[in-house]
Amino acid sequence: MEWFAKVVSRITGISIVIGAAFLVGAMLLMASNIVYRFFGGAIPGTYELVGPFISVTAAFALGYTALKQGHVVMDMVFRRFPQRTQVVVQSFTSVLCLGFCALLTWKSAELMWQKLLLREETPWLKVPLFPFRGFWELGLILFCLVLLADLLTALRREGSK
Repeated sequence: MEWFAKVVSRITGISIVIGAAFLVGAMLLMASNIVYRFFGGAIPGTYELVGPFISVTAAFALGYTALKQGHVVMDMVFRRFPQRTQVVVQSFTSVLCLGFCALLTWKSAELMWQKLLLREETPWLKVPLFPFRGFWELGLILFCLVLLADLLTALRREGSK
C-alpha cells in the first residue's frame, strides 16, 4: 500500500500548486482592483470572481494539510494510553472521519449536478460556477484519499509490529 500513499501524495502535491495559482490570481485581482480604485475606477466582477478562486484554494488545501499532518490533533490524553489502545482509537477516529468526508463528498457531488442542471452562474459576469464546484469536489475526493492512505499506512505499521 506504500505505492498508494505515494500516488496520493504526488497528486495532492500537484493540486496544491493549482490551488496556489488560484490564490495568486485572487490576490492579483484584488490588488489590481485596489490600485485601480485609487485612480477612481473599479474592476467589474472582482468580488464575484474572488470567492470561487478562493474556494479552489481551500479545496486543495484540505488534502495538502491532511497530507502534512497539519490539522489540529488532540493527543495529549491519548499519549498516556498504551500503544495498542492509541492505534485502536486512531483507527476508529480515522474511519469515522473518512466516513464523514465520504458522505460530504457524495452529497457535494449531488449538489454540484443539481446546480449544473440549473446552469448556475455569477450574477454580473455570467461566469459558470460548475468548474469551481468541480474543483471543490476534486479537493474533497483528494482529502478522502489522503485520509484513506493515512489509515492504511497506520494499520500496516501496526500490523508489522
